[in-house]
Amino acid sequence: MSVIRFFLTACLGILVVASNAWSHGGSHGGSATLDPHPKGSGPDLHLYREASCLCCTKWGNAMASSGFNVIDHVKDNLDTLKQAEGVPPELASCHTAFVEGYVLEGHVPVQSVQRLLREMPEITGLAVPGMPLGSPGMEAPNVAGDRYEVIALQTNGTPTIYDSYQGLTLR
Repeated sequence: MSVIRFFLTACLGILVVASNAWSHGGSHGGSATLDPHPKGSGPDLHLYREASCLCCTKWGNAMASSGFNVIDHVKDNLDTLKQAEGVPPELASCHTAFVEGYVLEGHVPVQSVQRLLREMPEITGLAVPGMPLGSPGMEAPNVAGDRYEVIALQTNGTPTIYDSYQGLTLR
């Protein structure tokens, strides 16, 4: 009986690892290029991403659908850019964007970006570390999504919580 339990546990582990790999850059909907959106009346948003990352294009498309003029920059290595902009490694994600002088690291929801531009706080920008399931670009069918925080990158380097979400829902 313990051999069967071991086999089932191993299969479950493979499924978990495969589902995590599939959620980043796999074929979970989306393409390697941004959808063509007409220029809206919103601010320019410069998106820096690697060519193969489908979740980055999904995030960019969500921003464009919300009125931002997304300018797509495909790069091979974003680590230098992140370091130059003061994004701590522990707050890094798969893409970096810039809007109105702020850095946006990772899958920052549209509502938080809109709040940032409305309030214009004295911070460097916002970050969503990692790639939380259910955040913009990381949606999955029939899944509520992870609970995660949007972190404000303070000018003194101290991170603080800016917003909290469950999937796409602001809490």
